[in-house]
Amino acid sequence: MEAQTFFIRSVMVQNVIMGIIATIIVVLLLHSMWKHKMNHIIAVAMWGVITLWFFNGPFWGFSAVTVSPEGLKVHYGFLSIYRNTTLPVDTHWKIRKYLGGIRKLKNLYFFELANHQSLKIRGKDKREVLEALGAAIDRINGRPMGRVVERPVNM
Repeated sequence: MEAQTFFIRSVMVQNVIMGIIATIIVVLLLHSMWKHKMNHIIAVAMWGVITLWFFNGPFWGFSAVTVSPEGLKVHYGFLSIYRNTTLPVDTHWKIRKYLGGIRKLKNLYFFELANHQSLKIRGKDKREVLEALGAAIDRINGRPMGRVVERPVNM
């Protein structure tokens, strides 16, 4: 089986968001260095650390998975330096439901691989991508490796 990539959300959009934020921080840092304002340099550096923490932390999910015999490559984006990883092929998976919105009426879904979670998605077509990803993992292992959990995680 050749490598197959499943896009839960657009990696390009995720990278553009990360790129815009990184560009703003770098421009502010260079401007502060040019003006020799140490307080601004320290503040911008702290914002850079916070940005890296956010994109590598639990609030930012992965947006694509490449399934191949070598493993499951999880794509978070280019600023998620510590989160982009390759998991073993026999990693168990789950599709979980999440109730979103102010009144918790929107059905959102996310894909869970070991301790990695995808970005939350909404819609039948996006859920089919998650199910196809699970089927590809099952197919490469030759046995069921996961399931769909219909009970919302936030209840």
